[in-house]
Amino acid sequence: MKKYLSMICFLGALFTAGCSDDKTGEEAGPTGEAKITAFSFKAENNPDYLVKDYTATISGMAISVKVPAGTDLSALVATFETADGESTVTVNGTTQVSGTTANNFSDPVDYLVTIGKKNALYTVTVSELPEAVWTKVGEMNVTLTRLRMEINPTDNKPYFAITEQTGGETYGDLLYASVNGSSISSVVVQKAPTQSIGFGFDKSGKAYISYYNSTEKVSHITTNKSGSWSLESVDYDRPLNTGVGPTICEANDGNIFVFISNFAASGSLGKRELNMTVYDGNSWLTQQTIPGRSGYTYWPVARVKNDVMYLLALNPVSPNSFSIYTYKNGTWKTAIDSFAYVSSEPGAETTTYYTIGSKIPDMDIDNDGNIYINLSYNLGSGYMRHVMKATYNANTDSYEVNRLGSPLNTDDGDYGRIAVSPLGIPYAMFRNSEDSKQIAVVSLDSKTKDWTPATIVSLDQADSEFEFKFAKDGTAYLAYYVLEEKNDDVITSPAKICLYKLATAE
Repeated sequence: MKKYLSMICFLGALFTAGCSDDKTGEEAGPTGEAKITAFSFKAENNPDYLVKDYTATISGMAISVKVPAGTDLSALVATFETADGESTVTVNGTTQVSGTTANNFSDPVDYLVTIGKKNALYTVTVSELPEAVWTKVGEMNVTLTRLRMEINPTDNKPYFAITEQTGGETYGDLLYASVNGSSISSVVVQKAPTQSIGFGFDKSGKAYISYYNSTEKVSHITTNKSGSWSLESVDYDRPLNTGVGPTICEANDGNIFVFISNFAASGSLGKRELNMTVYDGNSWLTQQTIPGRSGYTYWPVARVKNDVMYLLALNPVSPNSFSIYTYKNGTWKTAIDSFAYVSSEPGAETTTYYTIGSKIPDMDIDNDGNIYINLSYNLGSGYMRHVMKATYNANTDSYEVNRLGSPLNTDDGDYGRIAVSPLGIPYAMFRNSEDSKQIAVVSLDSKTKDWTPATIVSLDQADSEFEFKFAKDGTAYLAYYVLEEKNDDVITSPAKICLYKLATAE
């Protein structure tokens, strides 16, 4: 009997050991949960599509993300986390790498999470945030002759250089204004008389303002880094009224450029020639110009994009034309020269051109080096604003210029601005008519390749002084000047600057 009991116990022990081994084998496999715990689209992984991060909401097996209206969804890269680092994530059988793999999110996308024999299927839906609208930031009562606005690269906020009509004088005090919440406040940088101002920041946020003193009959440059303004040790020539570039730029080699066109002949430069004043890190150099350039110049406009400085100059000769130059690592190149709006029929024996308006042109550049130019042309019935795109070909280092038409059918074509969002969408700004003078903004639809209907920013009647620029965070800023209103010589509404913003990335 004992013999049989011993055998039964032995067989029972073997059975128990076998069961134990089977259980151990199961526990040695993955024990985590097939689950996505975080999902987002990060700007650093989507530099062509986003300028800020957008985080998803996860509800059960549904993941939803909202991105700005108009975002290209065809190749967005998702960043995600799973509950267990051993999980495999696939889309249509393709393994997904967080922060690397791109997918087309125009329609919902299914993410399959697998760990061992466990699976979970998540559906990711991407939708648009509400359309961005222009909102008023604030205003400032001031009577002025010139208004310049630039974005400080260190805080993405707008700042202003203003020539005030101090005491009713045309050439008054030079003001520097900043935005604090909903208020715009200013300080006096230089007492009257000042006029013909240029304005810009270097990469560190140091402000530069150039101005002409009509009493001394020379131009000065004043700078501000830590709150106090000081004159630079340089004087240069008087600029034309149509010859002050709206921007002072720092090139990628650290040189600071101030552009004007001469009011009169001076030194080696002739009347109305392009005149550069350059700080090379040690001293200011005057009477400089672009190698090989000569002849009249109106409205030099400078911009810096991706370490390249671009300069637009109108050539007020017959036929009218414009030139664009690039500067990098100490070298100037001619990107576009003597392009004009042809008025004659193709194949005509003599090519004729429309006349370019002498009012302020504007220019901006996208991340691919394509240049957008806003000019006015007289097509026979008055001046109208037109936008042109110079498409860059990296293989040939050349440009092809094409007209994008007149974005706004207006009889007030003398004034306009152009600004390209950090995502490459061009926006054009105009006054909508000579009577109403309301500021209107349009953008180029990436899908239809046509201009959107005009948005009237405000019912104010804007003067010819207005500015329009994008900050790197995707916010557009628009500033315009409104003249005072009087009734029987009594001021009923003071002159003012109005500032609006369009938060395209929110």
